[in-house]
Amino acid sequence: MAIFHLSVKIISRSSGRSAIAAAAYRAGEKLKNEENGKTHDFSKKKGVVYSEIQLPENAPSEYKDRQTLWNKVQEIEKRADAQLAREVEVALPQELDRKKQIELAHNYIQEQFVDKGMIADWSIHDKGDGNPHAHIMLTTRSLKKDGSWAPKQKSTYILDENREKIPQIDPKTGKQKIGARGRKMWKRTTVTYNDWNNRDNVELWRNEWAKQVNHYLEPSKKIDNRSYKRQGITKMPTIHEGYVAREIEKRGGSSDRIETNKMIKKINSAKNNIIILLDKIERMKIRRKQLKQLRERAIKAILRIIRNKEQQYQLFKKKLDEWEEQLNEQFNRQNKRNDGRKRKTSSEDTTIRIRKRGIERRERDFKLREQEIKRTSDKSIKRRDLSKGHENAERSSKNHRSGRETQYYQGFDKPKGRGM
Repeated sequence: MAIFHLSVKIISRSSGRSAIAAAAYRAGEKLKNEENGKTHDFSKKKGVVYSEIQLPENAPSEYKDRQTLWNKVQEIEKRADAQLAREVEVALPQELDRKKQIELAHNYIQEQFVDKGMIADWSIHDKGDGNPHAHIMLTTRSLKKDGSWAPKQKSTYILDENREKIPQIDPKTGKQKIGARGRKMWKRTTVTYNDWNNRDNVELWRNEWAKQVNHYLEPSKKIDNRSYKRQGITKMPTIHEGYVAREIEKRGGSSDRIETNKMIKKINSAKNNIIILLDKIERMKIRRKQLKQLRERAIKAILRIIRNKEQQYQLFKKKLDEWEEQLNEQFNRQNKRNDGRKRKTSSEDTTIRIRKRGIERRERDFKLREQEIKRTSDKSIKRRDLSKGHENAERSSKNHRSGRETQYYQGFDKPKGRGM
């Protein structure tokens, strides 16, 4: 898992250190200190997998040689408390292969240090113990445009709001002080040639390193340059173990630093379990609160639906009542009309039935009469030659029947028929 580590140290004369010795150890090389003639040989050092020197544009090309570079630095930094170099140490993500690690470190060093005028001599150490890291030695003095070393500090005049020099006043005379050779004295201040010693730079370098590393890592493996406290993490930070402590552990020995880290890890694990449990409880509380709110909203929604349905029901019922009333009125009017039609139809039907029965009766009588006339007619033909007496009798009978028929068909058209 990728971890964040960036530390800054100063290599100075006051601590009895040598820039040549430091560079030889970090690069795993043999370098000679021209100041005292001592040779520092770390060529047999294991774990140095890559070294490089990056120069700004105005730096002499001879500074690409490590021994030349740091001997020149020690030559210019003569003071007993002089800062010889600034060392930045960073942890490299073990998730990246060597090529990506080199690319990451090179780009970061170029942007944050070399582009600002520093010379960077850096090396990657990796002993295969899961702790790949880079040592970056930086010059603390700027270079002029011609490639020569610039002063670390310079004196400059203090200017007023009108950008005029401010005179030094003699409190006894109230007049401007006069210095050697009769020169007027002006207020001056000392300023650094660069701002590389500004403490805010460390936070800036840490932020930029985290950004550069995260650019190469997957989202789930990103690092954070903030402390646990600033991240809101209650985890206890482990202490730096160092190479010696790990070597003792490998040989079966016991190191106080490693034992301390083991105890810290156990404490962090227990705290983490407690935090996980508390987090679950908190999530359950939040979930219960959410469910309660959902239930209340559901009840309100159901009540609104019921009220709306009840209003709709009342409106529908009212409409139905209106429709029923209208239908009843229509039915009543229709019934009245139907009753009048029934009465009229009843009288007409009676008359028709009477007439129909009369017609049927007359038709029946007509048929009977036809049959009778036919029989009579047949008898008349057979008896044509009978005597007159018979004819008179027949005529008398005929007259008699004719009288009856006339009486019966009175008021109707007399049917035409045979023998009539």
